[in-house]
Amino acid sequence: MKMTSLTENLKQLAQEVGFASVGISKPEMLEDLPYGPVGKVTTLKSPVQELPGVKSIILLVFHTWDKIFSLSVDSPEWRGYGLHSPEEKFESYYLPYEIMKNKAWEIVDFLRREGYESKYSLRIPLKTTAINCGLGCQGKSTLLITPGHGPRVNLISVLTTAELEIDAPFAANLCGNCNLCVTACPTKALDPYSITIEKCMTYSAESPCSSDVSPHVREMEKKLVLRPSKNSYIECARCMEVCPIGKKGDS
Repeated sequence: MKMTSLTENLKQLAQEVGFASVGISKPEMLEDLPYGPVGKVTTLKSPVQELPGVKSIILLVFHTWDKIFSLSVDSPEWRGYGLHSPEEKFESYYLPYEIMKNKAWEIVDFLRREGYESKYSLRIPLKTTAINCGLGCQGKSTLLITPGHGPRVNLISVLTTAELEIDAPFAANLCGNCNLCVTACPTKALDPYSITIEKCMTYSAESPCSSDVSPHVREMEKKLVLRPSKNSYIECARCMEVCPIGKKGDS
């Protein structure tokens, strides 16, 4: 009788707690990924910086099947001058992150009970790690494009000292000649496989007082970005909405 491996048990658990897919890589395969500051948005860390002794990186894909999954809620004190710098004191909640952290905790707890140090992380370069874990390709929108759900996903990682079976990197290009995401962007922030972040309406919404956003983009953002309440907004998802890959109806 075949013994079920730790990797198989982990992947089954990931499916049971509600992740659409899961891929695994190791630190040596991720050494060439982009780390460090990403504009004013965040600073990406390597898996080893996040968890010294890490031996496996687990990338978890959550299907965001409704546009409400793009909801962000910020503190009334949030001004967004330097975005997420240590000097800025604020509360900010992004709905899929809050959901995914709860689900990822099930994976972390399972691995800890098996005797391995583990933690979830949103600070490593998730999209490029996902490609290395065999979960999809980089789209012309710069988002991860998965075969099953297109770009309508969000990502979280679990880092662990467990030695797990790794997956092969994703090799296909799912975009082909399609340029729908590029032409659909209201502020023309996209070129194929690259984005001018200061033109992105999501960047504008999350940095309301940053000086690097033009008045034109601010005007478009205020007109087109949905705001359920004074301190919340639903991120622009036009590039996701028009992508034909994995599209199964209105979201």
